Amino acid sequence: MTFESLDKVVTAFFPETQTRLTVANVTDTAKTLERNHLCGPTAGLIQAELVGGAVLMGTLLERPEQAISLRLQFPNGLLGGACIECTGNLTIRGYTRQKVIAELDDATCSDEELFLKALGKKAQCGVVTTEGTSASNTLFNVTSDDCITITDILEEYFCTSLQRSALVQVTGASDKGYVSCVHSMMCEVLPSASGSMLQQVRERFDDPELTRLLNDGADIHTLAQALHLGPAEEVQERSVRFACSCSSERVMAMLSSLPKADLEAMIAEDKAHDIFCHMCGKGFTITPEQLKGLL
Repeated sequence: MTFESLDKVVTAFFPETQTRLTVANVTDTAKTLERNHLCGPTAGLIQAELVGGAVLMGTLLERPEQAISLRLQFPNGLLGGACIECTGNLTIRGYTRQKVIAELDDATCSDEELFLKALGKKAQCGVVTTEGTSASNTLFNVTSDDCITITDILEEYFCTSLQRSALVQVTGASDKGYVSCVHSMMCEVLPSASGSMLQQVRERFDDPELTRLLNDGADIHTLAQALHLGPAEEVQERSVRFACSCSSERVMAMLSSLPKADLEAMIAEDKAHDIFCHMCGKGFTITPEQLKGLL
């Protein structure tokens, strides 16, 4: 299940300041997931920002067959949890545990209040990197005195788990209850940079004008100029899109692993069963005849 997309991620190296900047536009991908899962405004916006974060994580993968997934639980938030996955080919899929949160979807509140109620002040995080049958797992917690943000979670992963000097911004916006744009950015200060470079970049990252530029979809050169990174080298552009590996064959393979009694019980209902992929929202209708074939 794949859709065409104008989404892209651009990475450039800046030798003068020994920094690397990555900028992504993932609006089409976020809109597709929002539409497939029938998300309400709150879940749609948070899921969109997770897509922006996932593509930054995906740029670290070295091979197309690799995949990295961010799995989150929010014990005090109404969203409950979420999972987002990006492959080495920069295809993305994922979901939020709650799709509709009536208490927030119908409310008129600031983004800060919305995130506080949806995510709470604590996140239990897991990052799983897979390649074939092998997998590695990283676990960490993020807490905040105010409210958790997707940026908080990403920076904790990059800076603490990976020991990279990286700063992250993720911006998402909605219009009339639907995602309208999603952009993300990561600036990594390499170990070869001067000792004060990280602090200089951090101060510029806090400038509201930089956030405005990112939210407006400014290109990597404009953002690099705002960060005073110098001239760019090794500029690379890659496409990003939504894609899921689900199929009717995979659904049948999953059903074939059920106990015989469970299959017989489904057949006895004498009706078609709809089974949905939790990662992309696509539905598959399984008939009694197909179930009988499994027996």
